[in-house]
Amino acid sequence: MGQLQGKVALITGAGRGQGLAAARRFAAEGARIVVNDLEPQSVKTAVESLRAAGGEAVEAVGDVSVSLDVRRVLTIAKDTFGGLDILYNNAGIGYSATKRFGVAMSDVVSCTEEDWRRILDINIGGVFLFCKYGIPLLIERGGGVILNTASIAALRGGADAHAYTATKGAVLALTRAIAVTYGSKGVRANTLCPGVIDTEMIHEALIERDDVRTALARNTPLRRIGTAEDIAEVALFLVSDASRFITGEEFAVDGGLIQRV
Repeated sequence: MGQLQGKVALITGAGRGQGLAAARRFAAEGARIVVNDLEPQSVKTAVESLRAAGGEAVEAVGDVSVSLDVRRVLTIAKDTFGGLDILYNNAGIGYSATKRFGVAMSDVVSCTEEDWRRILDINIGGVFLFCKYGIPLLIERGGGVILNTASIAALRGGADAHAYTATKGAVLALTRAIAVTYGSKGVRANTLCPGVIDTEMIHEALIERDDVRTALARNTPLRRIGTAEDIAEVALFLVSDASRFITGEEFAVDGGLIQRV
């Protein structure tokens, strides 16, 4: 029997990258997966791949920054699988936002008000909405697990991407507050802080060139860039009973990058 046998896991941003890797890992451990993403085709392809591998999955297209979409996605989870046990708020925008969403990752002076609001709406607004409407579903099942994605940017200062950094710091603070407030209801909440991870999103924005990849790997104590599977393994630990006495914590998964001075 898998570590997540019979659990219902909703993963946002699961059409590709870290979210899809987690969906595959969770499904392999017996979870039934609600696949959320903004792009219908990526959701359809992800669900097909999970089912082809013998897993149970359902499509749940929606924008995490839109309340109506969020509530519809959660309704799909309840109507299809009977409820919710795991809420993995993985969706967000970062350095690829210029290409995908038309917003720039810049410093606080250069950031436009429109870009600031858009980044906050997705990166922290989406976490807020899914927690607001998702926590009651977890409590209905006797408790559950929330896993939110922040970034090592929330743990160290950076020269740019100030709106992004602000949202990730907010995710850390909100997660801690949720852990304290809802622990007595059986809800655990923790945060993942990935470093440089080789996914499609970050590949498009930062590591297209071999020299950049080499430099990033050389600067990491473990001498490589992380993979989506690296994140999925830690995510599995944090949503499973193996971490049953851990809540309100953040976990850097970065090959030791933030330890450099």
